[in-house]
Amino acid sequence: MDRLLLFPEPFPDESLYSLAVRYHRLVANDSYRRTSHELFGTYSRTCGSVLPCCLRALSQRLDGQYSVTELAEARTLLPLYKPFLSGKVYESTVRCMQSTQGTGLKMSLGMTASGLLKFSSFRCCEACIQHDADEYGVPYWHRIHMAAGVCICPHHDNVLLRAIFPEDADWRCMLLPGESNSTPVLSESSSGAASAVAKMQFWGLSDPQSACGLVRNDFLRWRLTDMGMIHGGRLREQAIRSYVERRFRHSTQEEEFQTVTLDSEWVMRLLRRRRRIIQPFRYYFLCWLLETNADDLRKYEHRTLHQKCSRNFLVKPLYIPASTAETTKFRQAFKIDGNEKCHDRTGYFWLYHHDRDWLKSYVKSHPVIRRERVSVDWSDRDVSLSSELVSAHIEIMTEMGKPIKITKSALFRKVSNHYGFLRNRQKFPKSIEILKTLLETEHDYQIRKVYWAIRVFSLSEHYAVSVIMRFSGIRVRRISESEIAILFLTQQGCEDL
Repeated sequence: MDRLLLFPEPFPDESLYSLAVRYHRLVANDSYRRTSHELFGTYSRTCGSVLPCCLRALSQRLDGQYSVTELAEARTLLPLYKPFLSGKVYESTVRCMQSTQGTGLKMSLGMTASGLLKFSSFRCCEACIQHDADEYGVPYWHRIHMAAGVCICPHHDNVLLRAIFPEDADWRCMLLPGESNSTPVLSESSSGAASAVAKMQFWGLSDPQSACGLVRNDFLRWRLTDMGMIHGGRLREQAIRSYVERRFRHSTQEEEFQTVTLDSEWVMRLLRRRRRIIQPFRYYFLCWLLETNADDLRKYEHRTLHQKCSRNFLVKPLYIPASTAETTKFRQAFKIDGNEKCHDRTGYFWLYHHDRDWLKSYVKSHPVIRRERVSVDWSDRDVSLSSELVSAHIEIMTEMGKPIKITKSALFRKVSNHYGFLRNRQKFPKSIEILKTLLETEHDYQIRKVYWAIRVFSLSEHYAVSVIMRFSGIRVRRISESEIAILFLTQQGCEDL
């Protein structure tokens, strides 16, 4: 196997593709195909991916200067996914990346199913381009800029630019940041959610061991406990959904954020993991929804509290003081919010964590006047329902067209609350009694159908009884011939009038 005689020195957070581009420039190759064969010994179609393959061949060509694990963890986005993978899956991923076959890699990590791949692109920051050119002499592609959900540079808070390769080419044209046209990935000049998520993902990428501890110690469950979203060891699902849906409105609705702000179903799936692979973007976005940032993740201190139950609960961290300006802002927002429930007011959980004494004092001095529940007048409801049942009976009897049998279902469909009152039968005695008198027997129903057929089809008593039954839609007769004769006489009397 050929050994590489020269290879560029990696820059901080530089991606493997960026190193390949700089190598391509150093040796002045005329095509990516030649560069790929020199680096990987084959034509690799994954070099521009966030999880490239053929790393074993590259490590061998570098004479072991960088091991496969070092290349995977320092030059790809694999460390970002490490906290959410089991040891077995992580080792399998590394083996796949060191081989020449990367088929199914993104699918196995849930990236395909997440729907985030359609937003993937080569992104860069104008400030980073200038800084890298001044500091290292050349701009380069940063790993963190390629991560799903990173739309703002975590270093400069600038909206990232999406590179547009010339003439519909792809990454194989081997360009560096700033060498092609580009468009902003966000139309907003600033976004608190996008900035916070980008910084948290950069922290997770830079310090995967701490991120592993964060996930292993169940930071999200601790945070929910601190916010009062867990009761008796169970998630308060409705409270969680309501809270995160309110937070959705404060987030950007563009790019990858479209997939996480449409509904809150994914939040509950993430909290009830059940061996699902979590996407880092969704995990850190949920951290933001729960009002945490990168500093909170760094300060997180995990301690266990053993209680007399089947599950261990996490103790709250030490009190964290906040600045005066920030405290004033949250106090004012809490006062302005007119929600009757304190837990649902803006800034409640922040004040509970940082300014609890003031919060307790304010709540105590502003007691909530609870409205007395008006007892239900079941007698009045019974009278109203009985009237509705009688009206429904009259409506069915007077309807045009083929008669409809008066059954419980037919009556219930025309009254308010439908079948609800049956759950409290003892509270509707009058309605139950009236209902019994309104129901129609099969005999009475056939009389109405025969009378309807006589009128509609102009039948006479000379027709055979079987013919009359057929016109009436009756298969099993419950009506006598004498009753049919009376119906003919009734119809004849109506015609004479």
